Amino acid sequence: MTRHILLWCSPGFSEVDVWIPVIKKLKEKGNIKIDFIFPEPSSLLLEDTSSDLFNIAEQFSDDCIYKGCSDRWFIASTLTEARSGIKFTKTYARIQSLSARLTKGKMSKFFLLKVIGKYLLIVSKYLIRIKENLEKNTLNNWDLLNNIDGILCDFTKENKSGNKKLKHKFKDVQKFSMFHGATPHWERTLKCDFYVKERPDVAVYSMSDLETNGYKKCFGVLEKNIVTVGVPKHDNDWIEFLINRPQSANKIEFDSFVFLIARPASPYNTVERKRKALRNIYNVICIKHGLKLVVKKHPKESLSGVDGEIYAEVLGLENYGKTWVYSNCHAFVLGKKAIFSVSFYSGIAVDLLAINKPTIEYLDLSNLDLYDNNNSLRDKHGEPVFEYRYLNLVLGTSSNSGLEKHVDSLLNQHKETVSLLRSKYEEYFKLSKCASEIVAEDICNRLRKI
Repeated sequence: MTRHILLWCSPGFSEVDVWIPVIKKLKEKGNIKIDFIFPEPSSLLLEDTSSDLFNIAEQFSDDCIYKGCSDRWFIASTLTEARSGIKFTKTYARIQSLSARLTKGKMSKFFLLKVIGKYLLIVSKYLIRIKENLEKNTLNNWDLLNNIDGILCDFTKENKSGNKKLKHKFKDVQKFSMFHGATPHWERTLKCDFYVKERPDVAVYSMSDLETNGYKKCFGVLEKNIVTVGVPKHDNDWIEFLINRPQSANKIEFDSFVFLIARPASPYNTVERKRKALRNIYNVICIKHGLKLVVKKHPKESLSGVDGEIYAEVLGLENYGKTWVYSNCHAFVLGKKAIFSVSFYSGIAVDLLAINKPTIEYLDLSNLDLYDNNNSLRDKHGEPVFEYRYLNLVLGTSSNSGLEKHVDSLLNQHKETVSLLRSKYEEYFKLSKCASEIVAEDICNRLRKI
């Protein structure tokens, strides 16, 4: 009998990254059909079709079910077909933005403007609907999903507004859950004041024993349904699979380089602060030490928008291909070949520790009211920080001098510096050489009992 499973891709394509090594193991066991389902159009649109992750996902997905911009659901035989079926235009994006400001922003207090905002969105979706009909996209038949055996997901995200239909449709289906990134969630996500109702329909594959109480108290997961396995995508065989794939489409330009894990400008890394940090990174790494820089852009960064302008301005378009380049290679592929990495703030830093590659996190949160307050995590110097820096999983800095210090230590005392970070990784996360196989086998065993 063929089992039918869905990968519920929320909050986005990051859920694909988490589950794909397990999906590979499930596929190897045979008689399993795994459809990918995307409740937000942006999840598919933001991932570049030339990226390693997209092409690996294409290899292991069956059908792809996705929501279009008209809020209707469609089905395609490939991820590429699904992505091209989403009719999203710059005009539609501008209308969406204006509608949001009129219905939810400061202007929403004016009744007439709020009504106009609602009708703008209705009209724009109607126009998108016409375009979808002209393209003859295949509507999804929900009746064919009445006998789903299980759902792979991050069930802590099921209450997102875009997941309302899926949550109702599959309320009685067994869920198999993993967090959408290798992050020490117990610091923030898994803290609550009261116990919630028990959830016997969820099996959780935990990265650390430190998560157990939070899952039980804050999300109602039964202790017998919490399996601490570590991080499946950190399995040696999975990393080797990624590294040994043919890289013809995403060749790395430099033999020796520093990997920059990019992130869009944001309230905690403003345009001005990002520009300053990037300039210091370039000056220290490329100018002072004569090293190359390989930038892996974040899916939410637009090279035609403000982030692209920052890279072009600070790194210099005239230097592209000489001192720096962009890359769509998988983070493990870049990390394996890099001397070290630099991030503004990213869970990829934890992934790289699995292969003993260190990351310098350059992020200044000082004097930002939302992030520098009485509730902020702080490092040993009293500076406001996020969780990776707080737990010493990265070499943290808020200044150019700190960056220079960390670069010097990595170039001159690499082994000693890395060992300190690696010891923290081993302290917080369960180490396993076969986490994906354990998860796949547990899923199969639980499905046999249904």
